[in-house]
Amino acid sequence: MNYAELSQAISEWLNKDSLDKVMPTIIRFGQRDLEDNLRIRPMEYHPTTASVAAGEDALALPSDYLEMIYLQFILSNTRYPIVVRDSPAGMYAAHPSTTETGVPKVVTRVADDLVFDVLTDVVYTRDWTYYRRLPVLVASAAGTPAGNSNWWSENAEEAFLMSCLNKASLYVSGVPEGDKKKWAEAYVLNLGRLKDREARETTGGNIIRSTAWGV
Repeated sequence: MNYAELSQAISEWLNKDSLDKVMPTIIRFGQRDLEDNLRIRPMEYHPTTASVAAGEDALALPSDYLEMIYLQFILSNTRYPIVVRDSPAGMYAAHPSTTETGVPKVVTRVADDLVFDVLTDVVYTRDWTYYRRLPVLVASAAGTPAGNSNWWSENAEEAFLMSCLNKASLYVSGVPEGDKKKWAEAYVLNLGRLKDREARETTGGNIIRSTAWGV
């Protein structure tokens, strides 16, 4: 499903033919809702490793950042992972010095930075993975990959459509309450399916459950 197909489906399900001006917003909001409520493999991003200079106290977060999976520093083929993510007050209380150097072991988020507990003592290689927002689906086919399709539209099209309809029904007038309820339930159902798919892949085909299977 590409942008044109998704926008056409949204218009038909809403029974509205005058949504062209707001369609990009509906689609963007629908995609963002999925990304706000899911942490799945396609959202993982492992950037190319990079050097962190000596004397650094923080790592700037990229604009697509949602949530850290892991962060580690590498020196002479040895990994030094971050082992604690603390609150700013907690980290600053435990590490009050502004000049202490060493291998960072604790981080806290301050605005758009991950701040270290110490200044880096030498040059390290930074290696990390985080959950990110995917490029928003747009009408134009320009770019590589083409902007008019993305992972959501190609691999989770039902979830994407239901998310857009659920979001649009909050703002578009004249949508029957029955349709609003149906789309909201379908949105939740599809979130669950995507989470289950992720669990099956993560555990080698077996979903780890905290309760027994129902009979």
